[in-house]
Amino acid sequence: MVMAANPGSPHTPSTGRYLDQERIGRALDNATQHGATYAEVRLVAFTQSSVAMRDGALERAIPGQELGLTLRVLADGAWGVHSTTDISSLSEQIESTTRLAKAVAARRSSGDSPVGLAEVPILQDEIHWKSKLDVRHTELDTKMEMMNELFEGASGHNDVVSIRTGWSDEHIHTELLTTEGMDRVWSFQRSLIHGMVTARDGSDVVSYRTRHGGQGGLEVIRECDLMELGENAQKAALRLLKAERAPSGKMPLVADRDLTGVYIHEALGHPCEADLVAAGDSCLDGKLGQKIGNELVTVVDDPTMMGGYGAYPIDDEGVDTRAKVLIKNGVLTEYLNHRETAHHFDLDPNGGARAQDGLHHPLVRMSNTMIEGGTHADLDALLADIEYGVYACGSRGGQVDTGRGSFQFAAQEAWLIENGELTQPLKDVSVSGLTLEILQNVDGLTRDAALASPGFCGKGQTVPVGDGGPIMRIREALVG
Repeated sequence: MVMAANPGSPHTPSTGRYLDQERIGRALDNATQHGATYAEVRLVAFTQSSVAMRDGALERAIPGQELGLTLRVLADGAWGVHSTTDISSLSEQIESTTRLAKAVAARRSSGDSPVGLAEVPILQDEIHWKSKLDVRHTELDTKMEMMNELFEGASGHNDVVSIRTGWSDEHIHTELLTTEGMDRVWSFQRSLIHGMVTARDGSDVVSYRTRHGGQGGLEVIRECDLMELGENAQKAALRLLKAERAPSGKMPLVADRDLTGVYIHEALGHPCEADLVAAGDSCLDGKLGQKIGNELVTVVDDPTMMGGYGAYPIDDEGVDTRAKVLIKNGVLTEYLNHRETAHHFDLDPNGGARAQDGLHHPLVRMSNTMIEGGTHADLDALLADIEYGVYACGSRGGQVDTGRGSFQFAAQEAWLIENGELTQPLKDVSVSGLTLEILQNVDGLTRDAALASPGFCGKGQTVPVGDGGPIMRIREALVG
């Protein structure tokens, strides 16, 4: 056995651990004896719950605890990886995982470089971001009451035919031990409430999604006026019923902070991920130090932004997190990286390694990504000199080609801009273009910049993220 704490019992991370440090240390030593140049054991314990309601009635409530462990072994410049929920079997997997790494190395093509890891500080510590109100102590009745506040705000109109509300929370506890002597433990929480309002007028059916959440416990949800959140979602759904189809063609575009955030995450953030750059699948390959956007544009990815849905104290390779300035006044200054890509590009690791859970290996991922504020006072100041254009809000998803640097997004709702004023509500608005052209065409940002709605990012694995910024004006974009 290499387990120190019983996953089935109440677990206090600040006083107990799942892994027996001494036995894990012996297992890691064994990996070195079998030829590993580096090995690590990372355990992640999730205590979580999800709740779903429809039209004020409970559909499901699922509490749970997940425990996963991943062993990574680097030998002969290649990885061997073993993931399991059976912690007690770890010692038996050391030799076979090391053999696996060597077998991968033996099949490496002559054009591929061996994997190397950039050096990082070797630390032994515990960091626990404690919530003001530990979400694990929140009763189901309390969660349902808060979900019903959102429901009540969204209901009360004959055209509203369905209201779905949801809740999710998680307490994440991680332990990492390595052959280098890293021994780190960290924990934090996330909480999220969301709703979907569906409205119908004859054969026309529309839906509007709303979310509120972030890093932290119950206090994150309590800080939100849930009745107002529901009311705003209802108003948006009813507006969509009466909205006109969007015009098409190239025109000025103004994006709210939600759409600004989604754009900067998808169209810029992903091409900044160094594993995609190294794979030749990024339009930003070779552009470090070059001007790629208007000097108004400064973009930061910051996992230390407390409260952001993508916040975390330590990355999944044990590296302290920090704010990363991806673009400074239009100049590409930094890639997101982990230890492997930092070594590949001869850069300092910057804490960008994230894994979905204890059963997945770390990839280069974003956290809280946003454009910093500009000089315009407010939305009206951005609209003032636009004769004809579109103001687009929120996102219904889209597609991005990181290699070509092209994207297409669909907005949740929009308005026509005529002579500096918002006039007709619009629906079915899509925006497409080339990332580098759009960055050059940004010609206005409001002063206030903040994270927008929380979200999730898929890249083979799904992780929570935050994004946002100011309201952004683009001189010309393709709207359809």
